[in-house]
Amino acid sequence: MKTFRIQSIALAFACLMVTSQAFAEDMPRPAATDEAFMTGLRRIGVMAGQVVECSADADKPAKIGEAMALANQIAIHFGLEAAFNYAGAVGYGSGHAFDKAGCAQSIDGWKVIQAKYLNK
Repeated sequence: MKTFRIQSIALAFACLMVTSQAFAEDMPRPAATDEAFMTGLRRIGVMAGQVVECSADADKPAKIGEAMALANQIAIHFGLEAAFNYAGAVGYGSGHAFDKAGCAQSIDGWKVIQAKYLNK
């Protein structure tokens, strides 16, 4: 029974990859291939991850949700490659040791990003 599940999941994943590749070929992605743009997304992602870590434990799920809302917008407008780079940077920012003295700066920067791109 386990091998059937694994095979089913592998088949579903393969179908997803094929269909997403077909759609991806039709979509223009000039911004996602620009390295400066990708670097900027990574920086914003690290900042969002740091905001998660700077938040109180009770607020962390909401902060993660805000970061993922931006990932959704990035995926819609710039493609999955850009969203993956951003989301990976969020994980890096929240999992990598950093100087907590910069929390206020990260939180302020994140508020600017939210106001500009998430209408908050």
